[in-house]
Amino acid sequence: PVADAEAIPIAEVGVVLVPGLAFDRRGTRLGHGAGYYDRFLARLEPGAWRIGVVAAALVVDELPRDAHDVAMTHLATEAGVAAVTRR
Repeated sequence: PVADAEAIPIAEVGVVLVPGLAFDRRGTRLGHGAGYYDRFLARLEPGAWRIGVVAAALVVDELPRDAHDVAMTHLATEAGVAAVTRR
């Protein structure tokens, strides 16, 4: 957002588009390792959609997951948007 954009209360955020280097089918995200997205995503309301945006070729079966990692609820690729599977 631009510097003078009005802040939106976190409770009003219902959808977040989240970039990543890769995602797995459970919604685990491989990012750049700084944790900025995970700290933000952890503050969202439980019903908020967390949509990982990635090329289908970068969706893998499984990635390592740490305790602080926040999983996506959906993945968006060039093939469409789908809910992630929970194992």
